[in-house]
This record gives sequence, structure tokens and C-alpha cells, in this order.
Amino acid sequence: MKRRSIPESELLISFLGYATAGFFFVNTPFWVIAFAVAFVLAEAVGSWAKLLPLVWVGAWVGLAPVAWVGFVVVAGTGSAGAVAGALGAGALTWFVLWAVSRHVAFALPRGRFGTAITAIVFSLTGAVTWFVFGSVAGRVALAMNAGQSLIVAVVAAWAWAWAWAWFVFEALAGVVIGGIVWIAVGFGIGIFAGVPVWTWAMAGAVAGFVVAAVSKARKELLKSFSKSHTFLIMAGTCLLGLSSGRLVSELLF
Repeated sequence: MKRRSIPESELLISFLGYATAGFFFVNTPFWVIAFAVAFVLAEAVGSWAKLLPLVWVGAWVGLAPVAWVGFVVVAGTGSAGAVAGALGAGALTWFVLWAVSRHVAFALPRGRFGTAITAIVFSLTGAVTWFVFGSVAGRVALAMNAGQSLIVAVVAAWAWAWAWAWFVFEALAGVVIGGIVWIAVGFGIGIFAGVPVWTWAMAGAVAGFVVAAVSKARKELLKSFSKSHTFLIMAGTCLLGLSSGRLVSELLF
């Protein structure tokens, strides 16, 4: 009988990382938590999606925040529609993080500082991705409530341009230049949106940092458990951390 092993350290890092991310979501609306839950579930099930062209999927999801917020506004915040929309958009946002951060991190020279470089790239990518998502979502929600369709269209165009910026500049000038431009355009979108929520960036940085731990834990678990059991373990660990961080922040603030 095959001996089952549990990657305790990676699971602990995953728990603490998402607990920290959840801590930043103090006094946030319900759909924020739904989005974070979607991100966790997408990351937990990530090993099942190897056959999908995730890089190209990620390049097209710049419009996801706009479509998602529109769905939430129509359905009413806090409803089942809001949760469903957040789940879909959270999964698509994970694809952006996966496509850009992994390609950049693993294209850079490894060397003795390879692990540190990878952690920095993942953290920065997560921060920018979540910052853009939060900014665009908030701005579009305000514009839709005010009936400002032109603002919605402009923000949507900027979001789409951001999703493609890295791919275009990476092809023209290389990985490093592409990454720098992608980050710059991302923060430009956040400022342009008018309602940048910096707690999104903080939570995204933490979530991006623990992506490596989650990925390693998932690989180790798959050696001893089935895909279904691995998903349940990873999802349960990260969701417990996320909810614990949110609960602590509510108790303190």
C-alpha cells in the first residue's frame, strides 16, 4: 500500500497566505469575498487545466471585470447572480495571473536567486492583476449606476488593452520589457479608473506570493491522493485561511 504524504509546510504557507489576503478585505462588500473564493477555487483546480491554451485565454479576459460587474449590477449585489458572476470572473483573473507571471518568472535566468526572483514576479503580478480588477470593477459599477455608458466603454477598452499589452511588448522587446510595460499599463488603468482600491493590490500581492506554495503542495498531494481529494484539500485549506483572515479583520476593526 502506497504511503501517503502530506506537504505540511506548503499547506501552512497556503493557509497563512490566504489568511493574510482575507485580512485586507475588511469592510468589503459580499462580491469581493465571492471573487476571492473564485480565485482560490481556480487555483486549487489548476492542475486539471493543463490542456487549455491558458496563455491565449488570459490575453482575452481583459473584459471580464466589465462583463462581471454589469451582471452583478443587473442581478443585485449580494444575490446568487453576484456570486455566479464573481466565480466566473475570479477564474478568468486567475488565468491572467497564471499566463503572465509564470511565463515571465520561468523565462528569467534561474541562478542562485531564482526562487526569490520567482516570488517577486508572482507577488508583483498578483498585486497588479487584483488592483486592476478592483479598480475597473468599482469604476464600472459607479458608471453603470449613473448611466454613463461612455465611461464604461472607455474603461472596457483600457482593460482590454492592458490584457494584451504584455503579449505585444513581450513579442517586440522581450520578456523583461514586456513585464515592465504590463505593470505600468496596469497601474495606469487603476489610476484612470478613478477608484483604485489599494487593499486589492495588497491582497493580490499576498495571493500571488503563495501561488508557488499552492502549486507545490498540489503537486505533492497528487502523488498520494486523487485529483478530487487533492482539490478538496487545497480548496479547504485556502478557503479556511481566507475566511479566518476576514473574521480576524472584522473582530479587530
